[in-house]
Amino acid sequence: MRKALCLQMCLVALWLAVSVVANSDSAVSTITVSQGIDAAYSAILTQLKKDGYSIDSASKDAGIKTSLDVTGGYHQTGTHVEISFIPESGDKTDVKVAVMQQKRYKALSTDPWSPPKPSAKDSDALAAKLKQELGW
Repeated sequence: MRKALCLQMCLVALWLAVSVVANSDSAVSTITVSQGIDAAYSAILTQLKKDGYSIDSASKDAGIKTSLDVTGGYHQTGTHVEISFIPESGDKTDVKVAVMQQKRYKALSTDPWSPPKPSAKDSDALAAKLKQELGW
């Protein structure tokens, strides 16, 4: 009985992860840069630091992920940024920008965070801001 319950929970978690990935492509903004991956990575990392983002992890291969920024009182929203770099032919790089949001209720007992969902509006706004600030 315990194995069956564990298997069901694992399948639900896998389904949630797949559905988030499947729905995330429409909410991710793509910037095509006429620079190599090294130059694009260092420019965006530097600009995010200038803009006041706290970097959680960063590498050219895995991308950049910022720390969770929590707003709200009892109904909290956590927001973080995920940026990935995809090298194209020659000196072209695709930069994918996703602003991810999670929600939870925090009262006497704190509920767990919901699965992260990309915000199309916020992703587009951040991509446009980065393009303007970096002159792309």
